[in-house]
Amino acid sequence: MTPEARRRVSLAVRAGEAVTDPADAAAAVELARLAQRRLEARLLPSALGISGGVVLFWLVVVALPVTVSSGVHPAALAAGLGVGLLLFSVIVLLGRRQLRLARRAEQRNLRLLEDH
Repeated sequence: MTPEARRRVSLAVRAGEAVTDPADAAAAVELARLAQRRLEARLLPSALGISGGVVLFWLVVVALPVTVSSGVHPAALAAGLGVGLLLFSVIVLLGRRQLRLARRAEQRNLRLLEDH
């Protein structure tokens, strides 16, 4: 497969679409399946790591100085947890969207293979 064909297949899979050339459909199905496996394996660990890091950063940079200077502020702690939870939710939603697009690309390219 040429680099240009690989690029077209990759763009189609990322967009959740079928490739225009039926000869590339098998490669698109394989790429979509690979993308699904990777997303399923990496989504939750990545979301937990990023949001946990943000919460830790918030606690060290915001909540700890406020606590040292004037006592414990539950609002500062709650805000840090809220930011982390919001970030986790956004990452999971975006990951699920990419997973849905990969599944749709797989289905459309399988139909293309069956038709030809």
